[in-house]
Amino acid sequence: MNQKEGLSVSLQKFHRKSAQSTSDDSQIALPELKGRSLKSATTKPHNNIPMQTPLRYYINESVKQRKRSENHSEFTYIETYLEALQRYAQEEKKKKQIQTLQINSFPILPGQVMRQRIKKYAEIQQREVTKYFVRKEQQPKQPISTAGLSIMSQKSIVSQGSKSDVLSISLPISSKIKHKVSSKKWAIFKRNKGETKFQKIYSYQDQQKSEVASITKVMTCYTTLKFLEEKRIDMESIRIKIPGHAECIDGTSAFLNAGGIMNVKQLLFAMMLPSGNDAALVLSYSIAFLKTCDNIQRYCNGHYIDCELEIEKNKFQLRAQFLQMMNNHADILKMDKTNYNSVHGLNDTLNVSCALDIYKLVEECIKIQEFMEIVNTRCFKTYAITDQGKQGTYYKWKNTNKLLKKEGWEGIKTGITSNAGPCFSGYYKTDDFDAIVIVLQSSNMLQRFKDAEILIKLL
Repeated sequence: MNQKEGLSVSLQKFHRKSAQSTSDDSQIALPELKGRSLKSATTKPHNNIPMQTPLRYYINESVKQRKRSENHSEFTYIETYLEALQRYAQEEKKKKQIQTLQINSFPILPGQVMRQRIKKYAEIQQREVTKYFVRKEQQPKQPISTAGLSIMSQKSIVSQGSKSDVLSISLPISSKIKHKVSSKKWAIFKRNKGETKFQKIYSYQDQQKSEVASITKVMTCYTTLKFLEEKRIDMESIRIKIPGHAECIDGTSAFLNAGGIMNVKQLLFAMMLPSGNDAALVLSYSIAFLKTCDNIQRYCNGHYIDCELEIEKNKFQLRAQFLQMMNNHADILKMDKTNYNSVHGLNDTLNVSCALDIYKLVEECIKIQEFMEIVNTRCFKTYAITDQGKQGTYYKWKNTNKLLKKEGWEGIKTGITSNAGPCFSGYYKTDDFDAIVIVLQSSNMLQRFKDAEILIKLL
């Protein structure tokens, strides 16, 4: 066996980078060389390069035959050390080409074929859009008289005659009105003189659920009045001592002082005019307590309800009791999209309603004389009394409904929170007709009143 036949080269601690950068001698880490007639040459590997699985190359046929018995079928046999480096670089290059083909695997098509495919895709998309918006049964639209009026905006609104058809019309608005309807959900209902039921004239997303802020207090007031009517109790006969919990509630407030004694009528004004969350809280606890009380007559004959004591005993039970009463009334009125989880309307994702359901509630509320007396009052002045029966804190509450200053408007309630936005439910009455307007999620607090006036102009 000569020197060439006995030469074997073993490449150990070899990595990919050394094979890829063969042109840069400073970055090549030479492998360990072992031969029968060659001295070993070893260099320090790079510290920044991780060690890879070594590859072994054999150049002698006799060694090749001997290594096959050792099950080294993955070995490659070459003639020189330089060829080993070249082979390794070629393998790495092939791997990179395969990866590049996998990433950039888009077919290269002629321009005409690409244009045909794009055109076909656009036609399919257009058919889908047309199928979604085209009505199944076309009905002739009734012309809307706009004589003497100027068209300021366009809204897609749902008419009463067609439940599923979307009717796109132009809103006829007087030239003096410069603002458009900014509310995201609204509805207007009209009842002519001599008629008993309201008819929906125009609406937009009136059945879409959302938070309704302090319009929730309309149901709180309605529930309270219905309970007193059922038990035949006068509003001024039930007196309640204001608890300290009322002073800690957030949002709009009637600024009730703890320790003062007030009757139910005073608290209803405190809740509906300045939109007092504290008054709504006191009323809910008191009415829930009276519902579970065995001797209601005792509190009608001079004894006041110590709300602070009752809250400390069973706060959560009283709250759940009154909320159940509110939701029961909603079920009776068929307010299908409504769920009450709050008595005052502060931010609560579970306290939701819609414009159509609010209309159903307002329609029942305007039948109650005491309710209309409260919501149609612009300013209310009163006194609380002390435990000794003396005159206590003086209160003056102004109604947040700015439309009461204008002729024809008689209520109902405003509301605003960060989730619900500015809201308004109004009642408008003339000699020829009366109307209910619901606007939800207006652009700002002043615009909600202008939105209501714009809708009234349509009648």
